[in-house]
Amino acid sequence: MSAASREGAKTRRKMSRIDELIAELCPEGVEFKAIESFVSRPANIRWTDQGDTEYQYIDLTSVDRATHAIIETSVITSENAPSRAQQIVREGDVIFGTTRPMLKRYAVIPREYDGQICSTGFCVLRPDNNIVLTNFLFHLLGTDDFYAYVEANERGASYPAIPDNVVKKFRIPVPPLEIQREIVKVLDTFTELEAELEAELEARRRQYQYYRDTLLTFGERSGADASKQASKQASKQASKNKVDGDG
Repeated sequence: MSAASREGAKTRRKMSRIDELIAELCPEGVEFKAIESFVSRPANIRWTDQGDTEYQYIDLTSVDRATHAIIETSVITSENAPSRAQQIVREGDVIFGTTRPMLKRYAVIPREYDGQICSTGFCVLRPDNNIVLTNFLFHLLGTDDFYAYVEANERGASYPAIPDNVVKKFRIPVPPLEIQREIVKVLDTFTELEAELEAELEARRRQYQYYRDTLLTFGERSGADASKQASKQASKQASKNKVDGDG
């Protein structure tokens, strides 16, 4: 049996286990709750009290739309903080970009950004983990149902946005924590795989760009010289890629 087949069989067993738990723990069906019923508000920073303290700033472009991870931040202080740099985030918060929300910028705040600052362009959701697990909420923010709700409730044509309080009105299924944990295990596996595939795809894009630019840049040299130089550089890059791949 191939690795993919084994993984598929493992996932099917987990799905079966989830179905059994739902039948056992939710015989009357799963309860739905508005997001606002189990999240708390983040605090805002008082820049006048911060002096020269530096913070990592998470703006809308900090969140990768494919992997839903925070990939790049900027350093700010009270001297250069943008007007939108207001919300203090904590590990385990789920942030959702409410400006142009159909771009699907959402992420979980990891430990390295605990206590840092994010833009007011995000709705910060801090779930009570006795009711809803962080990653369970994270995965729900990627569903078609959620984005159908967002699209129906966003305002503005040229610069659409959705208010935080409207985001928090969205109702989600809230099964018992045991079921949430099992669902998260399955979905996290696919999220990790997707991130690996995105990284591999990006590496292939860079390789393509390198070979394209090498092979199609000729300048004023003779065709033979250009071809020889391109072949030499391509061989060097191929050797480097092999070493990187072995590592």
